[in-house]
Amino acid sequence: MTLKPNHVKLTFEGVAKSDKGRLIGIRPWIDYNSKAQLGFTYEILLESNGFEKIQVKVENHPPLFTGEDLSVMTEPIYLTFENFVSTFYFANKSQSFELTCKASKALIFKQTAKA
Repeated sequence: MTLKPNHVKLTFEGVAKSDKGRLIGIRPWIDYNSKAQLGFTYEILLESNGFEKIQVKVENHPPLFTGEDLSVMTEPIYLTFENFVSTFYFANKSQSFELTCKASKALIFKQTAKA
């Protein structure tokens, strides 16, 4: 049996190798065909996974911060996501499998004290 990569779904922890990712950018998520804004795309740096970057699309929620907010912040902001799902798709342009990520909501990560 052959397993197709586009049938595999990954959790945030599976992609990030952590329960958080560092926010490095936010921009509007615009539908390619209708040009309507669907939500926001969060660019996340995965410090626990070789400093890879992913983009997580969140539909129908206002952004946690603006680009201007991020540019003046002096401390890093870490996020986690509700209902995160990531799948592979074949990109004709690069002729390789790439990762697409969506979530229902972005949340500011709060470190909990360990007992």
